[in-house]
Amino acid sequence: MVLSVAVCLVGLWWTVDALPQTKGEKPDPAGVLALLPSLVGVVLGGWGAWAGIQALQNQHTASVIAEELAGLVARVEGAQYRQLLGSGRAAPDGRIDLAFTVTATGMSSPRADGTLEGVADYYRGLRPGRVVITGTPSEGRDGQSGGDAGTGKTVLALSLILGLAKERSPQEPVPVRLTAASWPGSDIRDWLRTHLTDVYRLPRREAARLVDANLVLPVIDGLDEMDPGTAPGYTSRAAALLRCVERFEHGGEHCPVVVTCRHAHYQALVEAGTEPRIVAHIAVARVDASRAHRYLSQRVAGTERGRARWQPVLSALDTVTAGPAGTVQPEHTLLAETLDTPWRLTLAATVFEERTADGGYLRDPGDLLVLALGGHLYEYLLDRYIGAAVAARHWGSDGTPRPSGTDTADAVWRRLAFLARYLNDNSGPQDGPPRCVAGHALSSTDLVLHELWPLGGKHRTRWTERVLAVAAPLLLVSPAGLLVPGDDFELVVLWAFLLCFTVLYRPAWPKPWRIDLGRLRTPTGRRALALGSTVGFSIGFLIFFGLFYSIFGLFYETDEASAPRLLQDSLVVGLAFGLATGLAVGLARGLMSKQEQAGVLPHHLVRMDLTAAVVFGPVTAVAATLLSGLVSLLAFNTIYGTSFGDLPFLTVSFFGLMIGAFIFGIPVAGGSAALRYFALLLHTRRKLPWRLGRFLDVCYELGILRVSGTAWQFRHRELQDHLATHPVPPPRS
Repeated sequence: MVLSVAVCLVGLWWTVDALPQTKGEKPDPAGVLALLPSLVGVVLGGWGAWAGIQALQNQHTASVIAEELAGLVARVEGAQYRQLLGSGRAAPDGRIDLAFTVTATGMSSPRADGTLEGVADYYRGLRPGRVVITGTPSEGRDGQSGGDAGTGKTVLALSLILGLAKERSPQEPVPVRLTAASWPGSDIRDWLRTHLTDVYRLPRREAARLVDANLVLPVIDGLDEMDPGTAPGYTSRAAALLRCVERFEHGGEHCPVVVTCRHAHYQALVEAGTEPRIVAHIAVARVDASRAHRYLSQRVAGTERGRARWQPVLSALDTVTAGPAGTVQPEHTLLAETLDTPWRLTLAATVFEERTADGGYLRDPGDLLVLALGGHLYEYLLDRYIGAAVAARHWGSDGTPRPSGTDTADAVWRRLAFLARYLNDNSGPQDGPPRCVAGHALSSTDLVLHELWPLGGKHRTRWTERVLAVAAPLLLVSPAGLLVPGDDFELVVLWAFLLCFTVLYRPAWPKPWRIDLGRLRTPTGRRALALGSTVGFSIGFLIFFGLFYSIFGLFYETDEASAPRLLQDSLVVGLAFGLATGLAVGLARGLMSKQEQAGVLPHHLVRMDLTAAVVFGPVTAVAATLLSGLVSLLAFNTIYGTSFGDLPFLTVSFFGLMIGAFIFGIPVAGGSAALRYFALLLHTRRKLPWRLGRFLDVCYELGILRVSGTAWQFRHRELQDHLATHPVPPPRS
């Protein structure tokens, strides 16, 4: 439809342009007027096609949408689940059947404990299905309790999601994982609608239909990552989200919801009086010796050679399981206490399965006992995890070598240490506020490409972006100015003045944009279109009227007789190019959608932003050329008749290119986040690679990073802290 309308507009322009050239010959009115019915036919045909599409969409019921969404959730979250288990894209070689205990408040629980394999069945027995998942703190030998990092909260939540998504009845809601840190402050239903649209690319109408039918179960992951510090209070974002969860109801009954949080953070929220009144608290138990033995037997000791290599470790875990405690050797007890979380077991399996270039094993698992007795086993594993993960990339699961990458383990370590140190510095002083730049609190956990620019210097990176915003259109449009006729070449001299406006407003924290053709069907998109068109027309009219009037007033001598005509011509040019600019800005505001939520792969954000700018710039230039040329020709021929020669096509095209460059330069149609990211790369050449997004994606595939929404995060905070305090990789051994 759009193409047909464009063809009709071109035909209308050609007809109007050809009429004055008849030079007294009587034009054929039928040939001219026949274009108008064809345009009406195109519009009616397009409306009929749209009505047909709407009728088909209305047949897409909520149950059908939910079934399709469940399959998509199972595929997406299944990949993340395998990644956390350390198996990449393959099926996991071993898994830990984590145990948990339950404390119910204000509701009945079918039983007081359970395991990972049966968590979905256990959840189906809860009414209402309101759950908070935390870990169990470790108990130190000095009687002090430790943290619950790495106990498997997210693994348990993912197992619950997969179990509910793969085996669900038509009436059961589809579990959808949300990142707590991405909560925009709205109610849960609005958050779910936005998340389904941004993440799973559901049309807004279908997303609203699902949420209104209560066929979506929100699984909110990482409540502890919303606020700095370890003791969020009543006024924290986490507390506000829990109060929002408490208001999440339908027909006077609480709607089901699942939340994961660290134990210490949740206890602080409980003490602040913000915990949900009706909830089942699931505490993931630490891994005992028998489960650790079972996991290692599946993961690394599944063959005869593997069992022989890992026999000292397996025997030690068997001894701890058999007990009693007084008869167990100290190194056996210390080994079981150190490897009591899925994260630490994954570390041990990865580090001690590393191979040399000729395929031999680099380390003996029996050394785990010696290291545990010395008290520095965990530090040893963290020191060698990066190297082992990079080396594992060069060997397939069947033991055959794969093509090696270009990044060495030491290079990966240094780059990640640079990023980890930056994240830790963002935390600010102990128990103090986080570091802020340009009024924005910097994240201490998230690696988002277009938000890493303070790494390059908070001032010089922004100025570099301003230079790029002017230089890119300058290089594009300046050669085209050479084709402008000589009489109008003075326009080229001053066109750069227009680009100066692109430097006046550059957002401190640009957000990536994407082209969303369905946004114009929403009230928000239509309001943005109307407001953008109005503001764009006003700015475009003032700029082009002022430029045309001042240029011709400077370069040409005007007298009292020609002054009114110059003013009249300037008004026509201002009107023509003001309409073109207004349409371009309006469409940019109406069609562009900020991609702030989780939903796309992190390295796609900048690419989408650059694509939006690169696509919309040329489209704007062509549309501006057609519209401004049509309006100016109609106006001039109406005012002056056939005796006035129309504007040269090259001049009109050049003005269209100027408008396209202007739209590219100002941050209304994307490109600003991409330019800021490129400016960052220019200032961190010695620290980070050119393809930073690809590098972080490889680290995710290796199991060093994880994906949380549109951000990469270190797989565990302990790994981030270790890299931040060790910028130089340890010697390989």
